Amino acid sequence: MRLLRCFLLALLVGWPASAQVTDAEPATVPAERPLVDDRGWPYGDDPEAVADAALAAWLERAPVALTEVAALPPAEACRLLPEVLQAPPPPTGTRVVLEDRRALPDPDDPERVAFTYAAVRPGDQLDVAQVDLRFDGEDWRVERVGFRVTTELSGMRARLQTPTASGLFVALTLLVLIGLARPSPLRRALAFALATARAHRTTVAVTMGLLYAVFALGAMAGSRLPPECDEAVLAVVTGAIQQVGAQQAYASGEVARAAVTTFYQNFVVVTFSVHFFLTLLLGVPSYLLAVPQFFAHGLMFALVRDVPLLDLVPLGVLLILEFTAYFLVVSGGGIILGTLFRRGFGAYPLAVRKAASLLVPAGLLLLVGAWYEALLVVGF
Repeated sequence: MRLLRCFLLALLVGWPASAQVTDAEPATVPAERPLVDDRGWPYGDDPEAVADAALAAWLERAPVALTEVAALPPAEACRLLPEVLQAPPPPTGTRVVLEDRRALPDPDDPERVAFTYAAVRPGDQLDVAQVDLRFDGEDWRVERVGFRVTTELSGMRARLQTPTASGLFVALTLLVLIGLARPSPLRRALAFALATARAHRTTVAVTMGLLYAVFALGAMAGSRLPPECDEAVLAVVTGAIQQVGAQQAYASGEVARAAVTTFYQNFVVVTFSVHFFLTLLLGVPSYLLAVPQFFAHGLMFALVRDVPLLDLVPLGVLLILEFTAYFLVVSGGGIILGTLFRRGFGAYPLAVRKAASLLVPAGLLLLVGAWYEALLVVGF
């Protein structure tokens, strides 16, 4: 469990996730319910009856806003959080056909089974509702109820799982090493980025200090959460990792496949597509996103509170590599804002060039971090 917690936290460094709670009125499906546990889900020895009753209970549940969850005691909030994020109540008018029930046993685990039902969302949009059950030795218990979520990857995330992507990533890494070893455009770009960081050392230092302090505050807050929150955090993190293909990549046992998946998520998605483009909006939006994001990462750090200090050293190295890369790009927003304040909007192209230059050292740090993380988790 400790190794799993370290692994999930390491992957989460570049995996911000978001969820939306649907504001809906409950629909109803008549069903005769078995006994009900303390979470409000039915249980019993007949899996079909439990599944039907769980589906009816899910349809009848009223929406729960995240603000309402936050107002609850920590233990109660952590109990509700995974369900609120991963299986919110359906929209008003959702219809489910109980008679169209299909059982999907788990071929690898006879104590787990899923039941699917044909569902129709408002607007006659077809969907599939699913109830996941687990046998605890006496009764069938509900693990999840909601619309079916497929873990099958598509698009770029599917292509990242191929040998071609792994080979290209290895080639990219070799080209970077060659470019750093001799005079090259990469070395000139890196020199310009370092000159930018030195010229704006105050902005970079303040940004680094602020965001590392935010992470530390999050870690302190997370250390005070009750142990019941560990399971909730693991559930949310696992769901996020499955959506981006990291679980498949790391489970493959292939270091290059794991590394390219990690680099794509950390650099292309998080650093470039999110933080860098937010810095172009005069920098402020990037800071507004980074503060709660890295406070949340600090909360997640509570997952490893029982791990011996020496075992945390490899994870600490990874955090420093990846956080420093993120914070460099966020500081580009401060550089843009400071440049415009001193020189006016006519200096915006120069300010953007300075901020963009920081993508070079950030990318190099994340490249090292991707290989390091893959070797740490898969190679050893």
